[in-house]
Amino acid sequence: MDVRLTRQQLFTNKLKVLRRSNCSADQAPYLPLYLQSFIMGGKPSFTVYVKIRNEKTQAINFLPFLDGEEVLEPGLVTTLAKLGIDRFYFHKNDLELVLAYLNNHLFLLDASQGETSKEKLLVLVEHLNLSLHRAMKSNHLGRHIDLARIQVDRLIRELQQTPFSLKLVWELLYRDYCLYKHSVNVCLLSVGLMLFLHKSRQESLILGLAGLFHDLGMSRIPEELLYKEEPLEPEEWERLKQHPETGHEMLAEAGSLPPEVRQTVLEHHENFDGSGYPRGLPAGRQHPWSRILRLMDAYDGLTCHRPYRQALTPFAALKTITAQTGSAGGVFDPRTLKNFIRFLALP
Repeated sequence: MDVRLTRQQLFTNKLKVLRRSNCSADQAPYLPLYLQSFIMGGKPSFTVYVKIRNEKTQAINFLPFLDGEEVLEPGLVTTLAKLGIDRFYFHKNDLELVLAYLNNHLFLLDASQGETSKEKLLVLVEHLNLSLHRAMKSNHLGRHIDLARIQVDRLIRELQQTPFSLKLVWELLYRDYCLYKHSVNVCLLSVGLMLFLHKSRQESLILGLAGLFHDLGMSRIPEELLYKEEPLEPEEWERLKQHPETGHEMLAEAGSLPPEVRQTVLEHHENFDGSGYPRGLPAGRQHPWSRILRLMDAYDGLTCHRPYRQALTPFAALKTITAQTGSAGGVFDPRTLKNFIRFLALP
């Protein structure tokens, strides 16, 4: 379909645009990109698509909305916002072009020399999302780890720059579950809580990187198992439980990361009462930051939309977390939970 025809039918409500973006086979080979990441009045250099469902056949299609050499006029984005559409899509083959485009957007935002803004943080987070996606698909992790360290450090510096920035953490989280989006959410939550607790930039960076790569081992698990809507079979569950050890091994092979990052990745499913996995460690034998990562992972998992259930509200997620018990007591560290509730109350 021609881009002009797509826009004409979209703006006259003849097309049903899907507003959710769960990772599933119906989305391959396209990736979402939030409207706020685009440079208004600029040319994206890659084709931009919208996600459409055919009401008769229920088939999902991606129709071109903007050619790579077309100018993205602010009026188009305003119209889309009124329709409740907050994201475009691009073909995975254009990933490098999109990352270069986001780099250029960040350069322009830096050149404006203003204070840290929500727009800059959104572009940073979107860049981190797509960089992590690229890293998880790569056979050479080391280079991507070095790039991730730079990006997470920059995110921390931006969050430290102005008093209101920490409040924006809650607005930067994605609410549709994908492996790499969930990982960036956990990174954001971990960094935000560390800064809220007045931890140093280096300490925040270590836990931020652990959050970013905590589910790296999941990238070695088949997607049909990862996004399965039905309950897992016992053998499937045992396969899934191997991901902390797999991720730890992958990071060890890549090198160049502080040992605390690898340790917290290995321990991010250990419970406070010692009932977790892979080693069943009691709290006293865990790294203290593993308890933070355990909570951030659980909270984001509960508050993201999944194919098999709706997202929980923050209050409902905290209620669920507080009620969880293991074989010998509470699953989560009470002190960490108390601090997180204080952080959650920032907005």
